Amino acid sequence: MLVQRLVEYTREHSTSKPFHREREFSWELALSSTGNKPRLDECRDVDQARKRRGQRHLTPAVTRTVGVAPQMGADDVQYVLGWGDGSTKPSRVQDCHQQFVDLINRWANEVAGECPEAEVVRNFYARGGVAEVQRPDEIGAKQGVLISVDGVRIITLDALTRFWEAEVTRRKTGGTTGLCLVCGRNGVLAETVPGNLSKRLVPGAANNPALISVNERVFGYQLTTGLQHTPICLACGDAMTTALTELLSGPHTLGVAQQDSVMTWWTLGDAPKDFFNIMPEKPDPAAVNRILERLRGGQPLLVADSVRAQAAEGRFCSVTLGGNSSRVVIRDWIDMPLSEAMANLACWYDDHEIATVWDDAPVHYPLWQLERATGRWDKDRKAYRDFRDTANGQPEHVHRDLISAVLRRKPLPASVLRHVVHRITNDGRVDGPRAALLRFALRRHPRKDTDMPPGLDEQRTDSAYVAGRAFAVYEAIQLASVDSRNPRRSEPDGAGESGSGRKTLNATFKDRHFSGAVSNPRPALTAASKLAPGWLGVIRRSKWSGLAFTLEGKLSAVMALADEIPGRLNPKQQAEFILGYHHQHAHDAQQRRERRAQRGDSDAA
Repeated sequence: MLVQRLVEYTREHSTSKPFHREREFSWELALSSTGNKPRLDECRDVDQARKRRGQRHLTPAVTRTVGVAPQMGADDVQYVLGWGDGSTKPSRVQDCHQQFVDLINRWANEVAGECPEAEVVRNFYARGGVAEVQRPDEIGAKQGVLISVDGVRIITLDALTRFWEAEVTRRKTGGTTGLCLVCGRNGVLAETVPGNLSKRLVPGAANNPALISVNERVFGYQLTTGLQHTPICLACGDAMTTALTELLSGPHTLGVAQQDSVMTWWTLGDAPKDFFNIMPEKPDPAAVNRILERLRGGQPLLVADSVRAQAAEGRFCSVTLGGNSSRVVIRDWIDMPLSEAMANLACWYDDHEIATVWDDAPVHYPLWQLERATGRWDKDRKAYRDFRDTANGQPEHVHRDLISAVLRRKPLPASVLRHVVHRITNDGRVDGPRAALLRFALRRHPRKDTDMPPGLDEQRTDSAYVAGRAFAVYEAIQLASVDSRNPRRSEPDGAGESGSGRKTLNATFKDRHFSGAVSNPRPALTAASKLAPGWLGVIRRSKWSGLAFTLEGKLSAVMALADEIPGRLNPKQQAEFILGYHHQHAHDAQQRRERRAQRGDSDAA
């Protein structure tokens, strides 16, 4: 089914020529029909990283393994010019070049009188024109070379394209015809898939991998090689590789460095604009809110943009893949109606919506931001470590775990929940993305008994959640006592932000106790209960004496919700503790913003 969907995508969307692939070229062999001396021009540019990159062009190409197999009209230096380097064998280079010249001669003979450019190229090789080309000092045998005649690159000629299609048919088939399993039609069957993917598109691939490959007996049915037991016509074999190449190179791809997979997605048929706007790579907040409003109101989520789309609902397809040497590893494959995909996405946003210290309303996050939050927090830079940092601490599978949970409406693996909790306790960092991940994990928890809201639930009596709230209140009391000693402050914030009065603290209550409190809150809260009277006393002696009464009342109200302070917590309870802590801070920050807004209004009046 995956191959069929890829072939359908190529027929609907692709404009690529058959048996063509994009590759990088560093040089161009410029020939002339008027007898001018041939030139070898460099066509590399300096990119943003100050590296010299060749130009990328769509050129005739088929899979080439260990054997000598020239491509048509553009190829490596060793094929086009017969030049080797320190990594090549002279005999092999000579063989490569001779076969390339033979291919050019066969093309020129077939299109004689129709394509003058073919005659120019043939004459160049016939007269030993390679000897007239000045060799640059730094040129590798496997760098790409284009060929042009009077400024026209021969890879663009229709005569070359037609010849190449016939050449691929000759190479990749044994003349066998039969029923193709993909398209269901009779046609010329491929012995091997005519193309492969670029290894730069597939994480973990050591070489350019193939989607389907039976090049060793151990991989084939009845210990046979080739595709005789997997009949695929040549056109479908090329189309599936073309589709994957275009999809993985396009905008609808989700993948980050140091992960073992990449996901690409597409639609068949018409899809509404809101569907593209809520995909998790770069969601549009307005579109997300519209979808959630329809979800919570019991309205249809799939609102088509046209009458045609209403008549025939399209399908959503996605494939998550990685590489293993020269083979593609399919880690997940999804094929579902657009309405089901839309519902799963809406539930994803509903399940990870979270209140934050900075926002007045609960927010949603793109997938990359949640993935980055599973890595280490750099306290010096005050940012999460980059995806490309090999020491960022992310599990190599977190990307595909999140993708599967989002699109299939599945629970988040328990390993991800434990990892996020571990990173929070090690880094001491709780923010919106990490809290959103924990809420998502709890909302999809297998026990199905955790209805965690996005913001503070003041009536919730779960002991772990209440303990987290209590820890946040104790922290606010300590920080307010420090702020009260600074006469320049108009109001203590109690939010854990740095203030001039806190420079006297070597470590806050949170610095000392948070990591241990996540797994066992009892020692930390017991210690805080003994320190809190002193902190409150400092506040009472300051100009904010009324704040002490407010904080003391808040602490009493929170502690009254639980019968006792909990001891050891399991991973689920640890997540509840952290969310209680986060919710309390977000709620307190919202109250401070409201008070400041009221003071601003009264001052203006």
